[in-house]
Amino acid sequence: MFLPFLLFFVLFSIVPIILALRESLLPSYKNEAGGFQNFKIVLDDFRFVAAAKNTFLYVLLTVPLMTLVVLFLALLLDVYRSKWHQYLRLAYLIPGCYVGAAGVLVWYAALEPQVGPFRSVLNFLGYSKQTDIFNPGHLVVIFALMSVVANAGGWIIVQFGGLQEISDEVIEAAKLDGCNQFQLATKVKLPLVKKNVVYMVILVVAASVQLFAEPYIVNSAIFFGLAKDWSLNQLSYTLAFGEGDFSSASAISVMLLIICLLAALFLIFRTKFFDTKD
Repeated sequence: MFLPFLLFFVLFSIVPIILALRESLLPSYKNEAGGFQNFKIVLDDFRFVAAAKNTFLYVLLTVPLMTLVVLFLALLLDVYRSKWHQYLRLAYLIPGCYVGAAGVLVWYAALEPQVGPFRSVLNFLGYSKQTDIFNPGHLVVIFALMSVVANAGGWIIVQFGGLQEISDEVIEAAKLDGCNQFQLATKVKLPLVKKNVVYMVILVVAASVQLFAEPYIVNSAIFFGLAKDWSLNQLSYTLAFGEGDFSSASAISVMLLIICLLAALFLIFRTKFFDTKD
């Protein structure tokens, strides 16, 4: 039963990692000697610091926002039941259909201050033209909101499923002890689904660090030059397919891998993720 997963894991994870590590040390037209000098060349690139800053701010905003939204709505689903409950769970998944190019175009239409559906609100807030909204200072927030709206629904269902596994006896005992709904959520339910939450945070961090599609589409299809080399993954793409420097692009990929791995290990050991004593 484990063999199919192991086969795909080796083919599409281990082998690409090995190839990226190898490629990151090979000679390039920027560094004929190859080796770790490729990493230094990337770090000295005038675009690297800005891309790293944008990626860091995006992760810093997206991960807590995603976690809070998912847990809040999952807990509401668990507490309040109605005849529309199953349809509400389905509705959370609908925004996930609008990802990539479709998602960016939907958000562009929604945030258009002249003809968009929210133009009255946007005009009241002082936004009267496209450049008032789609400008470098707002991109982090826009991309974070795109990610949360598109991906929160699936995680809400996952966390709701974890909450459903909590024993009714535990809930009844907590209520008999005088827990209100807020105490029940924070003192009983969330600790019991802690590992589900940690798993979600690890994957959200990994996905956020690898942001690419949204800034690439905004830059190429809507506002040329607005989000050029905006994220580290986007800069890696430019180096590889725009400048033909696969060694530097692989070096960035290796850096992103290390960041994701360190973040995952920190969360795993800090929260005792594999502890079975519970």
